[in-house]
Amino acid sequence: MKHEDTETTPAQQQAEELDSMSPETVRSNDPAEVVGTGENTLQYFPVSEGKLITLYILSFGLYGVYWFYKNWTLQQPRLEKRIFPVMRAVFSIFFTHSLFKMISQSAANLDRKHRFNANLMATIFVAAVVISNILDRVSVNSGIPDTLSDNTMIIISLIIFLLSSYPLVVVQATVNRLNNDILGFLNHRYSAWNYLLIITGGLLWLMLLLGLLADSMGLVPAH
Repeated sequence: MKHEDTETTPAQQQAEELDSMSPETVRSNDPAEVVGTGENTLQYFPVSEGKLITLYILSFGLYGVYWFYKNWTLQQPRLEKRIFPVMRAVFSIFFTHSLFKMISQSAANLDRKHRFNANLMATIFVAAVVISNILDRVSVNSGIPDTLSDNTMIIISLIIFLLSSYPLVVVQATVNRLNNDILGFLNHRYSAWNYLLIITGGLLWLMLLLGLLADSMGLVPAH
């Protein structure tokens, strides 16, 4: 009587592994397309473009610091040298070019079409952040022509700040494609902390805009 061979072949083992995976984990036969939902399997921080721009603007850029921190944290295990994600996030303007180039290179390595010019997007972001912060701190009495009022400076600063969100959204579009998550479903919902940030930031924006309006209408006493 012959004994049946119970040894599992490599092909059968692979099939069993695939069967045990959830649909969220297995999305393509291409290894570059297989991305797990856990952050340890992702190269870069997943977030929908809409959520990114909403939280970035309403938090006056604070969410951008968090965005840089999460991306550098995910890159830490893949880098030969040790980095400090917190420092690179707080001083993000000094590391924006390197991060954007890494994301662009990752897209090239996976034969993905570049969705952005890394140097251009990084330069726009850094310039917008720096100029916006400078204008925000400069007053009429510190060398600015008298033809420019404080309100004008604030409005210009806010417009430039809004422009700084554009490079982040462009880069995030490529990140989501690298994560095989074009629509950003891995992180598109808002948490309780997100809502708290939205409410707080929304109130600050409202107070700022009302203050500008009141000042322009002469409702605020002159100093």
